[in-house]
Formats: sequence, structure tokens, C-alpha cells
Amino acid sequence: MAQTVLAVKNLTKKYQSQLVFENLNFEIKEGDIVALIGKNGAGKSTFINIVNQLIKPTSGESIFFGKKKLDRNRIGLMMQTSFNFNRITVKEAIQLFRSYYTHPLPYETLIKMAELEGFEKHYMTRLSGGQRRRLQFALTLAGDPDFIFLDEPTTGMDPDSRVKFWKRIDDLKKQGKTFIITSHYLEELEEVANRFLFLHNHHIIFDGGLEDIHRYFSQTQVNFSSPLDEKTFQALPTVSKVREMNHNYQLLVADMKAFLPEFAKHIGEIDNLEIKNQTLNTVMDEVISKED
Repeated sequence: MAQTVLAVKNLTKKYQSQLVFENLNFEIKEGDIVALIGKNGAGKSTFINIVNQLIKPTSGESIFFGKKKLDRNRIGLMMQTSFNFNRITVKEAIQLFRSYYTHPLPYETLIKMAELEGFEKHYMTRLSGGQRRRLQFALTLAGDPDFIFLDEPTTGMDPDSRVKFWKRIDDLKKQGKTFIITSHYLEELEEVANRFLFLHNHHIIFDGGLEDIHRYFSQTQVNFSSPLDEKTFQALPTVSKVREMNHNYQLLVADMKAFLPEFAKHIGEIDNLEIKNQTLNTVMDEVISKED
């Protein structure tokens, strides 16, 4: 049975009279890749900062590997905002971070992970945004951590770099590493995460795997273009939501058997029809709209 590596107990954070979240309670097992999801301002980054003991909670606690005191040799943190050290090279930055840890990864491993071979003498300030994010990821892994926090890790990376990044995450998972990840690229999280936590209105409102999401949110997404008015589709059976932009439609449908016969009456004025399961983006929109 997998070991509990993080236990969050009654965690609450307030800034004066403003509540960020309250009474968060959950455990994370070794080897999990947990996607922490919520709209901007939901408290995702605040939560990560609290459990990493960078800011204090109002109440409650987080326990890593059975201990209240954080062992920073076992934790890696990639923050949302990229940082720059003036007048320090890529090589110097990696060697500096390696010096912080008892058993760091080899320099050669980290420079390869950052894909910055040939840039080792470049100052950090001369790197592109994507290169800085790759370097920051390598610095996060400098101590060979067991538990890794990634806050919007692929922001600024090009599509090819993002694909390679998630492949590395999968490789690290196979080594038994544990992750909490936030990202606006929800379609990427669908590929890597085995558990999803939705943080909204100060609470965790959903906790489960991708199969749980599709089982709980059993609606079907129907995309098409049509010159017909939006009200035509709002009136169809079991349609829970209609989105329209320039006569391009997206419907969420609860029961396709009831929906299709009535929808078919308009098929002569329907183009580019696509029917598929909901994406994580549309599921999150639905979860949030139900709670608002």
C-alpha cells in the first residue's frame, strides 16, 4: 500500500477579513500526480506556499513524510514566476543550487534536463522565457526531491518543449516521485495527472480521478456551426448549456438518446458536427458554475 507523503489537516488561510480557503483536509500518496485546479485567485499558489512553509497558515497544518518539520532535501518547488540572478551564468546557478542539498543530482544530468547545453556560460538574464522555465525546473530537481511542486510550470514554453517537459514528469513518476501541479493548460494535465483537486469558493469541491470526473459529469459535448438562433438549441431536450460565438456552437447534453431525435430535425442547417466527451476545461466550468 502506498505511503502517505502529505497530510493536510484543517488548513485555513485568511488575510485580515479576506478568506482564501478554510478547513482543507486530504492526503496524498507516494507516486501520485495531483492536479490542483481552480480559477485565478482561488488560492492555489497560496496553498503551495503554505505547505512549503514560505507563509504561515491561519490555522491547521501540513505534515510531510509523517513530520511537521519540512525536510527541504526531499522537497522541490518550482514557483509560478520565473526568477533571474543578475551576473550569474547558467552553470553557476546550477552549481549554486546543487550546493544547497545533501545528495544533489549530477551537474551533467541537470544541464541536460534544462536542454541548455551550449548555454552554460550565458547569463540567466540573456535566456528566453522558455529557457528560464526549463532552467528553473532543473534547479527544482537539483536536490533529487521525493515530492515536487510545480506551479504553472510550462508557462512561456513552446509546444515542443511542453511535450518534452511532460514526458520528463512521466519518467519521474516511474521513479516514485510525487507531484502537485497547477496549470492553465488543463488538456495537458488530463494526460499526466491521476488525481484532480478542484479548489473553489474556499474549499475542495471535487477530489477524484479522470474516470471519476467523466462518471460524475456524464454530459456529452456537441460542437457544430449553424445559422440558426441560439434559442433553437437551448430548447432541445437535456441541453444544460449552450455556448455560441459567430454561429459556432458548443452544447452540453445530459442524455443523447433524448437529444438526438430533436436535434436531427435541424441537421440540414448543421455543419462541422463533432460529438465527444467533455474536456477537463468544460468540466471545471460546470463544477464552478454549480458552486457559484
